[in-house]
Amino acid sequence: MQIEKPVIASIAKTREKQNILLITIEEYNAEFLVKYKEIWSNCFSFKREQKLEPWAQVVAHGVPISPFLGEGGSRLLKEEIEIFNPIRIQGLPRWITSSAKRHDPQTRFSSIVFAIENKEKRQEILKQKEILIAGVATKVVKYLEVSPTTQCTSCQKFGYIGDRCSTKAYRFCVAAYLSKDYSCSMCNIIGKPCEHTTPLCINCKEKHFANSKDYKSLKAAKLVYQ
Repeated sequence: MQIEKPVIASIAKTREKQNILLITIEEYNAEFLVKYKEIWSNCFSFKREQKLEPWAQVVAHGVPISPFLGEGGSRLLKEEIEIFNPIRIQGLPRWITSSAKRHDPQTRFSSIVFAIENKEKRQEILKQKEILIAGVATKVVKYLEVSPTTQCTSCQKFGYIGDRCSTKAYRFCVAAYLSKDYSCSMCNIIGKPCEHTTPLCINCKEKHFANSKDYKSLKAAKLVYQ
């Protein structure tokens, strides 16, 4: 096309799905790349191209599982949400819990994450506080992105937020209580360690605090995040 300067600013690959990410310089955009795909498509092996959309994500809690367990359940779940709510979902919803747990007869409800076109639409949904799924009013909240280094304040494990975690553990020792409830009977300090505290990690049972900067699991999580 007789373009003298580079169109692509950088090329990267995502860790999980191994998607190839093409980023243009300021003068060009995703529409330009899609329009002239034949020029660059032979440089990579890929199934399809897609613009990176600024989608916003929403979590719905208390979604009935049984109506959506069969084949094509995610597509059926999407149709159910769009028919009975003023929502247009991008892609397919995904369950937060594992397939094994969803197929457990004792598990009747779970949570899903779905994407909508922008933050403005998400705010409209959040104002409703609930959406209807399979005749059940399910609570909707903002989806919070977390990194591998995010540590649950309840169970002290990594990779998620503890707002719905039922497991409780001290960050300073292996007792089954929240760290804010930790106390020393000798110096009356509450919610933090003191000179009488004997460190013991709830995760690996080594003699350090669960949030120690030298903790090998935290170091490994930081490597993944970087």
